[in-house]
Amino acid sequence: MIDEFNWSQEERAAMAVELRAGSLVPTQLTPEMKADLELVTVEELAVPTRVGDARVLKLVPKAAAEGLRPLVINVHGGGFVRGYQERDTVFCAHLSSQLGAVVLDVDYRLAPEHPFPTALHECHDIAVWTFDQAAVLGVDPARIAMGGHSAGGNLTAATCLMARRSGAFRFCAQFMSYPFLDGVTPVEDKLEPHSIFPASRLRAFNALYAADPTRLSDPLLSPVLADPADLDGQPPAFILTAGLDPLRFEAQRYAGRLILAGVDVTVHQYHDCDHGFLIAGHARHLKARQALVGWLRTALAP
Repeated sequence: MIDEFNWSQEERAAMAVELRAGSLVPTQLTPEMKADLELVTVEELAVPTRVGDARVLKLVPKAAAEGLRPLVINVHGGGFVRGYQERDTVFCAHLSSQLGAVVLDVDYRLAPEHPFPTALHECHDIAVWTFDQAAVLGVDPARIAMGGHSAGGNLTAATCLMARRSGAFRFCAQFMSYPFLDGVTPVEDKLEPHSIFPASRLRAFNALYAADPTRLSDPLLSPVLADPADLDGQPPAFILTAGLDPLRFEAQRYAGRLILAGVDVTVHQYHDCDHGFLIAGHARHLKARQALVGWLRTALAP
């Protein structure tokens, strides 16, 4: 078996190019989905972080606000290797227009050029900046949530774990869609015959992000290994899973650990859906978006 952690820098770069060239989850954006973009303004920000300025898109509803708005930080997926896409902006426009919220959509640095924990530090520092700049952003610091999808779900969980340790901030809510949360379990033990993922692809994502195999057992890379003390006091969580997705088991495991720690957790599983369906516009994505927006509307209420 190939040991991806022994790849040279040239081999890592070549694999990143290959992974970025095509998607196993093709996007299906409809005119109705894109129409949400007409309801918001989109501005590109450069947010200072310890690893340099981060590219963040700020979406604000065109409709007038009554008082301070809530805010949602969104983190895209892509195995930490694949970059930001139009579908991420479209999804955030939906959140912004439906919730009357400011949405900060994070275009974080990618592996292997920037391996763990670069993207995590970027997300954490963006969150710190958001709380510090709440008044300038016109948002209520008591109503700031964070969420992400696949790798973005990992970065969400890990950012919340970092915040629990430091006490620098606390989100009012967190949400994760089909998150990657376990880098320790062998990829082959996750996959099933119907899975869209070849084992080689998942191993490549792990190796390019972690760079060093010892990092896979770091709870900030594998949140399922988090210390119970870091789970205690976590913000309420919404976790969306897909019944055909091999990552559903680690999401369920993490949900269980949060529940044992006394955290308010809501889990929605769509048994006939696969990884990426929410953002890519696949079957039942409208129902899943409705469930998430409804949960966030309650969590972000004044």
